[in-house]
Amino acid sequence: MNWKTEYQLQDMDPTQKVGIICKKCGLSQSLTVAELITRFDRQLYLYEAERALLCTSWGCGSAVRLELSHDGLMEGFQGGLA
Repeated sequence: MNWKTEYQLQDMDPTQKVGIICKKCGLSQSLTVAELITRFDRQLYLYEAERALLCTSWGCGSAVRLELSHDGLMEGFQGGLA
Protein backbone atom coordinates (compact mmCIF):
# COMPACT_ATOMS: atom_id res chain seq x y z
CA MET A 1 0.00 0.00 0.00
CA ASN A 2 1.09 3.55 -0.65
CA TRP A 3 -0.36 7.05 -0.21
CA LYS A 4 -2.42 6.76 -3.40
CA THR A 5 -4.28 3.70 -2.13
CA GLU A 6 -4.74 5.04 1.42
CA TYR A 7 -6.21 8.50 0.76
CA GLN A 8 -9.51 9.50 -0.75
CA LEU A 9 -10.13 12.95 -2.19
CA GLN A 10 -12.38 13.80 0.75
CA ASP A 11 -9.51 13.11 3.20
CA MET A 12 -7.33 15.86 1.75
CA ASP A 13 -7.37 19.62 2.21
CA PRO A 14 -9.40 21.14 -0.68
CA THR A 15 -6.76 23.85 -1.24
CA GLN A 16 -3.84 21.40 -1.54
CA LYS A 17 -2.27 21.27 -4.98
CA VAL A 18 -1.80 18.00 -6.81
CA GLY A 19 0.75 17.78 -9.61
CA ILE A 20 -0.23 15.87 -12.75
CA ILE A 21 2.65 14.73 -14.98
CA CYS A 22 2.31 12.89 -18.28
CA LYS A 23 4.25 9.63 -18.43
CA LYS A 24 4.83 9.98 -22.18
CA CYS A 25 5.42 13.64 -23.07
CA GLY A 26 6.26 15.03 -19.61
CA LEU A 27 3.61 17.78 -19.60
CA SER A 28 3.04 18.94 -16.04
CA GLN A 29 0.05 20.77 -14.68
CA SER A 30 -1.36 21.45 -11.26
CA LEU A 31 -4.90 21.13 -9.91
CA THR A 32 -6.29 21.63 -6.43
CA VAL A 33 -8.10 18.85 -4.63
CA ALA A 34 -11.31 20.92 -4.91
CA GLU A 35 -10.97 20.89 -8.72
CA LEU A 36 -10.49 17.12 -8.68
CA ILE A 37 -13.59 16.73 -6.49
CA THR A 38 -15.67 18.67 -9.05
CA ARG A 39 -14.47 16.27 -11.78
CA PHE A 40 -14.78 13.06 -9.79
CA ASP A 41 -16.61 11.64 -6.79
CA ARG A 42 -15.41 12.72 -3.31
CA GLN A 43 -14.94 9.11 -2.26
CA LEU A 44 -12.57 8.29 -5.10
CA TYR A 45 -9.14 7.07 -4.05
CA LEU A 46 -6.15 8.88 -5.52
CA TYR A 47 -5.02 5.88 -7.56
CA GLU A 48 -8.48 5.76 -9.17
CA ALA A 49 -8.29 9.45 -10.06
CA GLU A 50 -4.82 8.85 -11.50
CA ARG A 51 -6.19 6.09 -13.73
CA ALA A 52 -9.11 8.25 -14.89
CA LEU A 53 -7.00 11.29 -15.81
CA LEU A 54 -5.36 11.57 -19.24
CA CYS A 55 -2.77 13.97 -20.63
CA THR A 56 -4.33 17.12 -22.09
CA SER A 57 -1.52 17.83 -24.53
CA TRP A 58 -2.65 17.87 -28.15
CA GLY A 59 -2.25 14.42 -29.70
CA CYS A 60 -0.91 12.76 -26.56
CA GLY A 61 -3.76 11.54 -24.31
CA SER A 62 -1.57 9.05 -22.45
CA ALA A 63 -1.54 8.07 -18.77
CA VAL A 64 -0.43 10.48 -16.06
CA ARG A 65 0.99 10.19 -12.54
CA LEU A 66 0.04 12.23 -9.50
CA GLU A 67 2.37 13.91 -7.05
CA LEU A 68 1.65 16.02 -4.01
CA SER A 69 2.95 19.57 -3.76
CA HIS A 70 4.30 20.71 -0.41
CA ASP A 71 4.01 24.50 -0.67
CA GLY A 72 7.76 25.07 -0.90
CA LEU A 73 8.65 23.51 2.44
CA MET A 74 12.31 22.66 2.57
CA GLU A 75 13.45 20.05 5.02
CA GLY A 76 17.09 19.33 5.66
CA PHE A 77 18.57 15.87 5.76
CA GLN A 78 17.94 14.59 9.28
CA GLY A 79 20.13 11.49 9.30
CA GLY A 80 23.74 10.91 8.60
CA LEU A 81 26.74 8.73 9.08
CA ALA A 82 28.39 8.90 12.46
